[in-house]
Amino acid sequence: DMTVEGADVNQPPQPQAEQSTPSKPRQHIGVALIGPPGSGKGAQSRRLAERFGLCHVDIGAVLRGMSNNGSVKLQTEQGRLVDDKLVSDLVSRDLDRPQCSAGFVLDGFPRTIGQAERLDSMLAERSRQLDAVVQLDLSPELAAERVTGRLYHLPSGRVYHHRFSPPKRPGHDNETGEPLAMRPDDFPDVMQRRLASHFESSAPVLQRYERLGLLKRIDASRPANSVWQTLLRLFPGD
Repeated sequence: DMTVEGADVNQPPQPQAEQSTPSKPRQHIGVALIGPPGSGKGAQSRRLAERFGLCHVDIGAVLRGMSNNGSVKLQTEQGRLVDDKLVSDLVSRDLDRPQCSAGFVLDGFPRTIGQAERLDSMLAERSRQLDAVVQLDLSPELAAERVTGRLYHLPSGRVYHHRFSPPKRPGHDNETGEPLAMRPDDFPDVMQRRLASHFESSAPVLQRYERLGLLKRIDASRPANSVWQTLLRLFPGD
């Protein structure tokens, strides 16, 4: 695989960084961002999708939104991986959105070999392919430090961190003044299970994409804008 320099904190994209209109990709772009909680993959995925006019497939947000499904809610709050078929079906449905016609950014998917195999099938059915699988590398220790301090403005998805990117007024969203909250799956005991689950399940996935020549690695312990610049270098000419 190719290791590239760069990286970050799981914090909101810098407001000044990407306010331009989306660039038109020359061809269909398919990319997956994989990394442990706290690696910044959500923020980077959103920026990448906006920059190139792609759809952002955030499987974590979809699962958290399925509050009517008691099994899914329990599994995510306990830090366990959700059934491969259910997750893959949700991704498949998302890929059929009109916004995905120019390409897609998969945020935190695939997480298991089973999901990777299902992804192969669903892309083949649509005559599409993955151009790159980007692993945001972060140690379990730093991941835990970042995640357990996160605060969310749930209606907008904005993310803060009490140490790395605190809100102007403690406990309140900068834009609306509304209260911030922790996610249940960010609590320390759940986080330890999430991290263990991630590293155990993702290792064979990364090996698989390395063999296929698709894996790129970025040091996610660095600042967010460094990671962003490194991501952009994976798409020369766009």
